Amino acid sequence: MESWYLLHCKAQEVTRAEWHLANQGFDTFCPRWKIQKRLRGKKQAVLEPLFPNYLFIHIDLAHDNYTALRSTRGVSGFVRFGGYPAKVPASVVALLKERTQCYEDAQGVSNCESLYKTGTKVEITTGPFSGLQAVYDIADSETRCFVLIDMLGKQQRISVDEMDILKVS
Repeated sequence: MESWYLLHCKAQEVTRAEWHLANQGFDTFCPRWKIQKRLRGKKQAVLEPLFPNYLFIHIDLAHDNYTALRSTRGVSGFVRFGGYPAKVPASVVALLKERTQCYEDAQGVSNCESLYKTGTKVEITTGPFSGLQAVYDIADSETRCFVLIDMLGKQQRISVDEMDILKVS
C-alpha cells in the first residue's frame, strides 16, 4: 500500500533530488513558500522550500524498488524512527499541498492567487485575534489579506497574514 514518507536530501539539492526521482517514476512533493529576500541589494520574492533539505515521497515499500533511492543524486536517505522509514499521514501532505498550492505551479513558477474567495468563512489561528471567526474580504498583498470580524456590534476590517487563517467548514 502506497504511503507518504520523508526523505532527507543533501544540502541545497532538493530540486536536484526531485528531478532525479521524477525521472525514476516516483511521485514527490516539496512544499515551497514565497518569502522576501534581499538579492543584489533589492528586496525580491523568492520560492524557498518550507522544509529545507526534506522531500516527501509517495511509495509502496513492499512492492517498489526503493533501494535505488539511496544512490539517487541529492538524496541522503529516509528519515527513520526506530530503524523504520518515517511514515507521514496523507492528511498532513494534503494540508501542505492545499496551503502551498498558491505559490507554485508544475514548473515552479509563482501563480500566487488567494486560497480564499470573498465571503469565505475563516478562523484566525495566531495573534491577538486567535480563535475568532471572520469573513475573508480581499487580498492585501501577496502574503496578507483583509478579513471582517464582528466586534462591538459592527464589522471591523483587519489585515492579517494569509497563512494565519484557515477555512471553516
